[in-house]
Amino acid sequence: MIDNLKYLAGFSKTRPIFVIGTGRSGTHWLGYSLGDHPEVRATIEAQPMFHLSRRMALNPRLESIFLGGLIATYKWQLIKSSPRLYLDKSHPNIWIAEKLKKFFPKALFVGIERNPYATVASMMKHEGVAAWHRRWREFPIPNRFLGITSDLINVYDNIPLAAQCSMRWVAHHKRIQELSNILNDDLLVISYESFAHNTEETIHELQQFLGLHKPIPIPNVKIESLDKWKKQLSDDEVIQIQQVVGFAPD
Repeated sequence: MIDNLKYLAGFSKTRPIFVIGTGRSGTHWLGYSLGDHPEVRATIEAQPMFHLSRRMALNPRLESIFLGGLIATYKWQLIKSSPRLYLDKSHPNIWIAEKLKKFFPKALFVGIERNPYATVASMMKHEGVAAWHRRWREFPIPNRFLGITSDLINVYDNIPLAAQCSMRWVAHHKRIQELSNILNDDLLVISYESFAHNTEETIHELQQFLGLHKPIPIPNVKIESLDKWKKQLSDDEVIQIQQVVGFAPD
């Protein structure tokens, strides 16, 4: 079946766009913003793509089992999307981006990052996201997704949640930097905050990067939401985050 999909995909003029980043950084919002464009067909955390992507992010050993199925699914999505661009928002693909690029040489990647203090505050409020830090023993160590190194096995449970989430942010931030050197001009990294402060400029940059003919609809940006974390985090939590990320909040 994969050979048939490969043959059919050769007739598709579309190209895949992968939105990557860490959870609670704005990937969902970015995916929907781009998905509203008439030249784009988007899937947002759709199955089975998101499930496969997340499982491989948590356990790299599963790549030999699941990567082929994920590739086949994306080839089918490309066929369904033609002639539009196909965008998928399965942000754990950040951990297999170079492998996706190998199978889809024309692929583009859009990474989004957010202030770590705001990201961590959002992680701590989201039960589904925070739960991964309680389930860490279910997955191999080191854990690239959660940022857990082998030397933390005996102490991880004693680390405050704010610091655990910060380690996850740092792991994804370092991965974005690594991918910048691997994917080069095929990766555009934007910040959540740039949408708020330089919305039109950021939208234009995205339009040029993706090769869209029509302007991207300007999303509704609530500037006041950028500082919500200041009311959500305690002073101790701010200190815990700073100790991990290495810089103070603005």
